[in-house]
Amino acid sequence: MKSKPIVLTNGSQEVKIYTVQNRGRSVYQLSYQEGGHRQRKTFAKLPEARQDAKLVLGRLALTVQEAEALTSSDMESYVVARKHVTATGLPLHVCADLFAKAHAKLAGRAVSISDAVDFYLEFHRDHAADKTFLEMVADFAAGRKAMGVASDYVQNIKRQLGRLGAAYPGRTLPLFRTPDLDKWLGGQRWQPVTKNDVRKICITFGNWAKANGYLPANRPTEFDGMMVYKVPATKVAIYSPADLRIILETVKAKRPDVFPWVACAAFIGARVSELALLRWENINFERNFVEVASNKVRTKARRLVPLHDALRDWLLPFRKESGPITDYVDPRSAFARAMEGTDVALKDNGFRHSYITYRVAQINDTARVALEAGNSPDVIFQHYRELVGPDEATAWFESKPAIPLPVVEPQRMAA
Repeated sequence: MKSKPIVLTNGSQEVKIYTVQNRGRSVYQLSYQEGGHRQRKTFAKLPEARQDAKLVLGRLALTVQEAEALTSSDMESYVVARKHVTATGLPLHVCADLFAKAHAKLAGRAVSISDAVDFYLEFHRDHAADKTFLEMVADFAAGRKAMGVASDYVQNIKRQLGRLGAAYPGRTLPLFRTPDLDKWLGGQRWQPVTKNDVRKICITFGNWAKANGYLPANRPTEFDGMMVYKVPATKVAIYSPADLRIILETVKAKRPDVFPWVACAAFIGARVSELALLRWENINFERNFVEVASNKVRTKARRLVPLHDALRDWLLPFRKESGPITDYVDPRSAFARAMEGTDVALKDNGFRHSYITYRVAQINDTARVALEAGNSPDVIFQHYRELVGPDEATAWFESKPAIPLPVVEPQRMAA
């Protein structure tokens, strides 16, 4: 229960000091009117309360003097300002203080407080803050799966973006910044090619977030500014026509179950992931082409590759009406075991590199080879030109199965 207050006054305003009990102890509470609202302050000691009361009275006296000096124009401004701030529920002087501080922070910049607020709201959307980063990743991956994107690509999305989310637990998408992203990706022990691939996933994720309203649609995302890693030039390793002859004959003899895969790899230049999708019905022996389908997003369209005479001759004994060309999902290990004991050194991606190299030398048309290989002409031009000559190309594409000589029975001498 409050006791009778101590009243201090400056003649026109007054400040009251009440003695109140708080947990068995007396404290001193100031009470006064300022800015149209009741103000209260609490002090542990009475002298402190009296000292602050005197300061308040002095400030109130100055306020009265300033109010008396207001012109009619000032009063009109005051009335309008009061109307503007009524909806905030804050006193006019508090609103003025907040505005002044915000204005000072923007000093020297050609931007208004309203612009700054709009920018903040764009990057801190309510529905974006409601979802965690990993929840958005799950939505992004689910959307890509619904689009028919290859399952291995969807799994890679979850894996790589999941690693990013784990590196910054609790951080929502709008709070990611390019330096953080570069620090994370740069710290991974990956080759530059892999880092650039992950960067592309991040950029695609950012574009998805913009399209779904999680990030501003009219601005680049933080992912767009991520560092591009320089890929060192590497020499393309290829097989020679002599190597090809040994490979085909060896695999045909030792592993006929994977032979069609090896022959197609050598003569159509498809990626390993594309060979895994190749079926006998994709090989048109009547019209002389092979239809190659890609499970990669960037090369999703099907393309036609010539059915070269050498490939036709090698495949005819194995030809089927339908089904995969091999029961192996990835027969590279079986191929490597079959080649053990030969003089041929196996090369990483050697069949694809060899096909493109010899095909460029054969027809001297990088654009056409790029279409057959599902690649860009720039890549073909940079890595595969002038590695071999036309004669070597001819030898590669004429590597046909040997025709056994007819067995001639020795003539019997007449008795």
